[in-house]
Amino acid sequence: MRGELERELMQILWDSTEPLGIREIQDVFTGHIPAYTTLMTSLDRLEKKGQVIRIEEGPRKIRFRPTHSGGEHTSLAMTAALNASSDSEAALLRFAGNLSDEHLDLLRQAIGPKSAKQKTR
Repeated sequence: MRGELERELMQILWDSTEPLGIREIQDVFTGHIPAYTTLMTSLDRLEKKGQVIRIEEGPRKIRFRPTHSGGEHTSLAMTAALNASSDSEAALLRFAGNLSDEHLDLLRQAIGPKSAKQKTR
């Protein structure tokens, strides 16, 4: 359950254009709203993991913002997984083989200019 709450907290922070306080975060929850202390504990954990930054705006005013965008976070996680693999080539080929046509087109666009530059060297 802790992992689910942390994922939901991160999504709320990624969706916001501004740092958020606990009460503002509670306002976004639908259904069960976690207690203030539960959210504070989870945000403390996320801060220790380097995923959020605490911004103190006075003696009792604390806001949080993510250290990376959602896309950057996903990219870092994918890179870490690839680097941790004992066979990164097989892992990368399997990953690429599972991509949709739309994602393959995006990947081709992303590496196209880089591949062209490497060929001219």
